[in-house]
Amino acid sequence: MKKISILAVTSFLFTAAMAQLENSRWRTKLNINGPLNSIIDFKKDMVSIYTVADSTVIETMTYQHDDSSFTVFKTEGQSDCGNSMPGKYRYTIKGDSLMMELIKDDCYDRYNAIENTRWIKWKDYPGIKVDEAILKQYTGVYGLDEAHPITISLDSGILYAEGRNNGLPKSPFTPVTASKFFLRIAGVIMDFVKDSTGNIIKIISHEEKDYELTKIK
Repeated sequence: MKKISILAVTSFLFTAAMAQLENSRWRTKLNINGPLNSIIDFKKDMVSIYTVADSTVIETMTYQHDDSSFTVFKTEGQSDCGNSMPGKYRYTIKGDSLMMELIKDDCYDRYNAIENTRWIKWKDYPGIKVDEAILKQYTGVYGLDEAHPITISLDSGILYAEGRNNGLPKSPFTPVTASKFFLRIAGVIMDFVKDSTGNIIKIISHEEKDYELTKIK
């Protein structure tokens, strides 16, 4: 009975680990001609890497995996990898975090971009309707410091963020609640915070750690 139970538990853990990878999406910042917010999208036997900003495909690959590693073969994309050149990586999933470590890959373009990367589980937000009078309260200039301001503007009922010194083009927010917004281009949730009198005083950007952007004007 004990042997049967151990085998059943082992089989369950193996299946669960594989299921965590299949049909999942993860986000990180890859260094491809500079930092680039990217998503890796695992289907059953295909995996794609594409940009967060506009879903431009960086690479599409077939893959095979077990409970601790996966092997990829390029089908199409921007790298110099040959289609018959395999890349093998170890992966670890803990909660909403995916770690990738290089096992063996002769394609420099690929392993230089993804080895030893940490990915955060991607979540899409459908968005809700928020009254323009509420959105108008959030407009202004915010920043970690005066050298890196982010301008929040309202245009045709949509809230936008723009920060030229931060490499952030004018980008729309998706409302999650009346005070919480998803900035898709960066893959982060931002909270607008009021003081005791009801005035907006800062934004908290929830990234790998929280950043506070004080309202400058």
